[in-house]
Amino acid sequence: MPAGVWKALAGLIAALLIAVVALDQWQARRGLRSLLWSSGRPVAEARPAPTRVAPPRPPAATGGAPRLAVIVDDLGSRRDVFDLVREIGRPVAVGVLPELPLSGWIASEATRVGLEVLLDLPMEPYRYPEVDPGPGALMMAMSTAELGGRVTRHLAALPSAIGATNHMGSRMTEDRARMRATLEPLAARRLIFVDALTSNHSVAFEAARGLGMRVGRRQVVVDAAGGEAAERERLDEAGRLALERGEAIVLAHGHPLTLRLIKEYVHKWEAAGIRLVPVSQLTR
Repeated sequence: MPAGVWKALAGLIAALLIAVVALDQWQARRGLRSLLWSSGRPVAEARPAPTRVAPPRPPAATGGAPRLAVIVDDLGSRRDVFDLVREIGRPVAVGVLPELPLSGWIASEATRVGLEVLLDLPMEPYRYPEVDPGPGALMMAMSTAELGGRVTRHLAALPSAIGATNHMGSRMTEDRARMRATLEPLAARRLIFVDALTSNHSVAFEAARGLGMRVGRRQVVVDAAGGEAAERERLDEAGRLALERGEAIVLAHGHPLTLRLIKEYVHKWEAAGIRLVPVSQLTR
């Protein structure tokens, strides 16, 4: 075969390989499984990476306004942060960590003012013990009975919780048996679960759905660690997703800057025709 033909074939193969790698990266950025790797891999971050994730598109809305649900998590130790949540004046949900000094008070007060409460379940991440999920965490070394028992105790301490989400857990949420044991006490009480998607390989959403639970999955993470410009980019993205898909779930870490920005963006979202709703309305 002429040298020119071989050269053309080599170029075509190289172009195809580049395209496959690019597609695989596109998949990973959206929380889908890798085309190239069949097993999970460690996730370095301790919190959900602030990336856009597009779960299966919900059924098209039948004439209703686009809906956006906001969960403010990592609560339980600072009253001033909860006061900023309350000042937003919209039906945001609060994710309350267990076994912190103000966990019970925040959950009770949030319920009193009409906000939905989620138990923010701390779970073992990759890089543990360098990264500590905090008190009352669910760990890989625990038996399934221990996991279920710990979740039951956390629920008893926060009786107003309508469901749960996960705090960290990039490692735990990849384990189907442990996630099922974790979610069974929630399913038995007919509570909801929202997967924070701290790993692209999380099976938590599927495990909850397999138990017959009403379940959701976050699409956008807002974290003050990236600075104000990055937070604004995430909040703009949340509005775009709600308009494109008809609905979206935002997970925002409880930080004063984040909450002040959300209060500002509420008016922008509503001016665009987006309605803020309790997160329970976006679970199925």
